Amino acid sequence: MAVYKSDQQDILFNLLDVLNITEHEEYGFDESSVKEILGEFDKFVENEIYPTRQKSDVEGVKLTDDGVIVPEYFKDLNKKFYEMGWFALGQPEEIGGSPVPEALSTACLSLSAAANCGWSMYPGLTKGALSVMRLVGDDYVKNTYIEPIMNGTWGGTMCLTEAGAGSDVGNLNTTAKPMDSKEGWWKIKGTKIFISSGESDLYENNIHLVLARTPEGKPGPKGISLFVVPRFRVNADGSLGESNDVRCSGIEHKMGIHASATCVMNFGDNNECEGYLIGEEFDGMKNMFIMMNQARLDVGVQGESQANLAYELTKQYVQERTQFRTEIINLPDVKRMILKMRAMSRGLRSLTLYTANLFDKAHKDEKYNSIIGLLVPICKSFGSDQGFNVAVDAIQCHGGYGFCTEYGIEQFARDTKIASLYEGTNGIQAIDLVTRKILKDKGAALRELSEDIFKTSNKLSDEFSFERGVFSKALAAAQEAMGFIGKKAKAGEMNIVLQNCMDFLNLSSHIVVAWRLMESAWIADEKMESAQSDAEKEYLESKIVDFKIYCSHYLVQSIALAKTITSLDQDITKYKV
Repeated sequence: MAVYKSDQQDILFNLLDVLNITEHEEYGFDESSVKEILGEFDKFVENEIYPTRQKSDVEGVKLTDDGVIVPEYFKDLNKKFYEMGWFALGQPEEIGGSPVPEALSTACLSLSAAANCGWSMYPGLTKGALSVMRLVGDDYVKNTYIEPIMNGTWGGTMCLTEAGAGSDVGNLNTTAKPMDSKEGWWKIKGTKIFISSGESDLYENNIHLVLARTPEGKPGPKGISLFVVPRFRVNADGSLGESNDVRCSGIEHKMGIHASATCVMNFGDNNECEGYLIGEEFDGMKNMFIMMNQARLDVGVQGESQANLAYELTKQYVQERTQFRTEIINLPDVKRMILKMRAMSRGLRSLTLYTANLFDKAHKDEKYNSIIGLLVPICKSFGSDQGFNVAVDAIQCHGGYGFCTEYGIEQFARDTKIASLYEGTNGIQAIDLVTRKILKDKGAALRELSEDIFKTSNKLSDEFSFERGVFSKALAAAQEAMGFIGKKAKAGEMNIVLQNCMDFLNLSSHIVVAWRLMESAWIADEKMESAQSDAEKEYLESKIVDFKIYCSHYLVQSIALAKTITSLDQDITKYKV
């Protein structure tokens, strides 16, 4: 039976050798600091989080007369997580946090999400809600909610989705009416669905960020406002008061993430639900989007994290399992699958850490915001889709045992699939990439990113002549596909544009991931002569192999995707089904 194993060597290679995160002097981190934090967090993951993975998947959550109940051992895990300062990791110092480089914080998130995706969503959603309160909340919000959230007493959620307004958030029906008796407070009424971590006994109070329409709010997203709505009212001294007429009326029975409470939340069934306006009226969507870029990157990390742990466990299995008088790792088809799994999972890791690092760079130079805008939908969509595909390959490598629950491998596929659906479906991410991030600025950010890719490719030695050739063809194909899409947009044929967005996102994703692996391969090649041990040399060689495998098995697909885009010059919505 495989045991928990992370690839700290690869994570550190990305953080230190590729990204050089110690250059962010504001954090005061050297290499030893980075290694120490990552190592200690990984120990916590191995000893405290990972042992809960399979049993919490079986046990799940329960809705009782007293509310939603999580597995009992989650409470001890959560207590240790906060007491040891892991929730504070990456938070600002002024609220009791421990600032660290964004890429290091993301690497730690990846380890915890891999070990138990369902549990990780409770502190994950709480961090997102906390960010909004910290950045747009007034003194009342900050003084009331931040401290108990930071110490783990209270948890947070965001409540957007409704039965009639899923991806179309602007079509919501939840209402907010001002209270004459309490300035800043509004009566909230409505029902939200699919609310991750919507309610649980993991926290004493659940603090919801709720989107609702005020009486003067116009139809659509521009008429929406954002409210802080606690499950239990908070007294003037900070103690908990009576119920705030907030109730979980049902929990979803899902394909995966069974340990995460996905709730139907009722606000104001008895007309007694009170919410406090956060930010300006009608700025609800704008304020909620404060956490969207980070939240969508985090969802991409869910896919990446599941892929990397699935690969590590599968690697152990194929090295131990014997068939035909040899370990199955020696069978060519299995070796092909495992090498593809490693190339993709490491490629996703490299991309997400690179993107996270741009958040730190953007603090000093706003030009990086446009690149973040391009890469976040790629991380979210491609990370979730390919994370699922790697999980499927892990099942295949395990054969019949992979299909059974004994080895815990099929859980990776079940837990990962949701990532392609929430925080905006992957189809919406593709539309966002093409229409808002590329066409809107006439491809300026895309050209800037392409220049960075060309610079890296020019560093490659003759050893990579095949890969350089594939890259040239892929970039030319991408340019042709973008030209086709741009021409259709200019002609007002937007259905043809929209039907090709997903293929263009995947085309772009293959190029970007191959680029990140290309830079890693180039650095590994440069470091080969100074390798201190056979183990280090073997690792560096694996980085070169990752790039070669990715180009031959994945990057070539971008050329076919470009042909898919340009070969059909018709609006497919006119076809009958």
